[in-house]
Amino acid sequence: MAQPAETLDSYDVRGNREDLQDKIYMVSPEKTPVSSAIKRTKVTNRLHEWQRDSLATPNKDNAVIEGDDRTGTALVATERVANTTQLFDKVVIVAETQRKSNPAGRSEEMKYQLAMKAYPELKRDVEAMILSDNLAVLGSGAAARKSAGLGVLVYTNTSHNGAGATAAHTSGLATGGGAPSGGITAGTNRTFAKAQLDAVMQSIYTNSGEMPSMVSVTPSHKVIFSTFTGIAQNRKDVKGKEQAVIVGGADVYVSDFGDLTIVPNYVQATANPNSAFILNPEQLALGVFNPMNSRPLAKTGHADKELASIECTLVVQSQTAQGKVANLTA
Repeated sequence: MAQPAETLDSYDVRGNREDLQDKIYMVSPEKTPVSSAIKRTKVTNRLHEWQRDSLATPNKDNAVIEGDDRTGTALVATERVANTTQLFDKVVIVAETQRKSNPAGRSEEMKYQLAMKAYPELKRDVEAMILSDNLAVLGSGAAARKSAGLGVLVYTNTSHNGAGATAAHTSGLATGGGAPSGGITAGTNRTFAKAQLDAVMQSIYTNSGEMPSMVSVTPSHKVIFSTFTGIAQNRKDVKGKEQAVIVGGADVYVSDFGDLTIVPNYVQATANPNSAFILNPEQLALGVFNPMNSRPLAKTGHADKELASIECTLVVQSQTAQGKVANLTA
């Protein structure tokens, strides 16, 4: 069949209105699992310091003679460590003409760009900093400050391969160069394995008496984890006439030293794809110097400018309560 001659169809007409949904669908993920799980603490200076202390090794032979004239027990000074705040920002510039227009899916362009783009992107940047192997950079008038990430601040309970190692950070900033200023030595990557996770869990409990509650891994390492023995449940009850359910992944790992929630973290896939972090969120904090905010910048032409920013740092209050499996194949 064919159209009758001189049929005016939709391909010929120039005046049909467009069919554009009045909605914008965000296709990028926005969740930040680690920074959402840890505490918040107030910071009042760009260099934030805290002290750590530890107890002596339990001594089964602590026995003294009755009436003995005693000398003082040796005391060990606290560790005074630091991290510097990192200033994150996004600058949104929208032309006056666009702000006067009637866009689909949002009431006003500047508000949309701040609320739906700038703020979520800043949150993801903070998450990436927390998960990173970044060393601290004190900064200057010519260089930006950087906060050290978990990769260098967690050093006692670790699993490395080959020559891989994490130096102790027991004084000042973790700027690298070995103990006491931290730093990472490159190792040889290997496949994520249950034995690595178990060894780090045992080390955490031995050194801190704490039981971590979560593991942050890349999506690819989450798939590997689901093959480990010891998952909390690999079957699902079927009731009545319901269809059987195949459980292909595990979210909880029952270890000898507590249950762990395994959290796949898409940010980690780019921020630190070769590590898995075993975390106790109660002993971690995001130190906030200047909370998330926005303010207008000076107008210099036919556009409006808004600066969105946050200034914060990672505070690892007890690094012996944390752990990591490093040198993993991405």
